[in-house]
Amino acid sequence: MNLLSYLEQHKSIGSEIDQIKEIIKRNDFEEHVDEIAHHINTLAGKLKIHLLNEDKYLYPNLKESKDNNVSHLAKEYQDEMGDLALEFTNFKDKYNTKSKLFINKLDFRSEIDVIIRKIENRIKKEENGIYKLIS
Repeated sequence: MNLLSYLEQHKSIGSEIDQIKEIIKRNDFEEHVDEIAHHINTLAGKLKIHLLNEDKYLYPNLKESKDNNVSHLAKEYQDEMGDLALEFTNFKDKYNTKSKLFINKLDFRSEIDVIIRKIENRIKKEENGIYKLIS
């Protein structure tokens, strides 16, 4: 199975996350809320495309694998991702505009690290787990 496009999508998602982290490190939140909102929306789009591809093509094929380990992991990964996708959608809906970021500034600072860590951990889990298993 060719995983190149999924790995490229991971790289693109990681790049967007890195840009968000870099902006947050600057400690001048108010000056960059437009930029933060832009990157949150861009990340949301990239994740949506990635998850759509996984849900429509990758995981259904893997769940049909004759290798029980692969089919079991595919189901497990897909179930886990559904929860993370919902969590990120809720995060995005709460912080995807300048006004929402200002209103929820304190919550944003605590929640951004958590959601980023979960996305990064998911990418690592796929790349070091099921992707290696099927490549």
